[in-house]
Amino acid sequence: MQDYIEKNLLSIINQSFQDFEIIIVNDDSEDETENIIKRIQLKDDRIKLVSHSSNLGVYRSRIESILNSKGKFVLLMDPDDMYLNENLFKELYDYNKKKNIDMIEFSVYQQFDGRRKIFFPRNDFESHYHKFRKNIISQPELSNILYYLPGTKEYSHTICRNIWNKMIRRDIFIKTHYYIGKEYFHEFIITADDMIMNIVSYQFAKNYTNINLPGYLYIIRKVSMSRGDGGDKLRQIRAMNHLYYFKLFYKYIKDYQKDLNFLYYEMKDLKRFIFYIKESNMTKYIPTQVNLLYQILQEKNISSEFENFIQNVLIFFKN
Repeated sequence: MQDYIEKNLLSIINQSFQDFEIIIVNDDSEDETENIIKRIQLKDDRIKLVSHSSNLGVYRSRIESILNSKGKFVLLMDPDDMYLNENLFKELYDYNKKKNIDMIEFSVYQQFDGRRKIFFPRNDFESHYHKFRKNIISQPELSNILYYLPGTKEYSHTICRNIWNKMIRRDIFIKTHYYIGKEYFHEFIITADDMIMNIVSYQFAKNYTNINLPGYLYIIRKVSMSRGDGGDKLRQIRAMNHLYYFKLFYKYIKDYQKDLNFLYYEMKDLKRFIFYIKESNMTKYIPTQVNLLYQILQEKNISSEFENFIQNVLIFFKN
């Protein structure tokens, strides 16, 4: 991240609102990233650096940054991204001082090959809520909005499930971490970690809103953990990560009595990772996945479409 980290940090340091701390977890970087951080740290004592002696993965790094923080609210940030608006923190702070919101989502610009386009918050959320002047969503409606569009049985795309374009109350992240558990914390997780964190966080937040404030620049690189082409080794790790993701997501949906068919929606979206398990000769992991699929088949009220999908995946694994 040596080519990105300085711009990243300056976009935080140069905020007009200055009452914050910066927790950086260096996950055993092998380039000049840590030296760049230390150079900037000499000029700003708000920067706290936590360094790993081995590469432990994104999920653990995110959680350690939160556990090392002291503020009431947290914004998580990937090292190759940056904040666009120097007044972002001030506007979030001023807004929340009046409204007392647990989770505030703001707009994101996506950049690929130098081209930018805004893509969050999405208009369908606003069309369902903002036109009715319902700008703040509270529980129990909040924990269900991830599954259904309001007043319908159509699966929702209304809330961004990424974790980095939100200001979230710190104690919500702590509850989320304890729910997800130590097993996930000690695994090498690099993808889908923010999706499960985000979805569980909605269960613990009292309320949520989104604001039309472009604040985050999400940079898509040709070689990255989530989007880029990192070769066979990275694809194998992604496939394993998504086994953990489905297992945790299934547990979450069961514990909070959500619609199991939503899991089908997620499995279809990520099926390329399931199928890659066999292509990558990762056969020793297949029994775990097969057992999970058989367990889901025993559940009540799963759609015939979902059942057929699972049967097809099981046939794929058997053959």
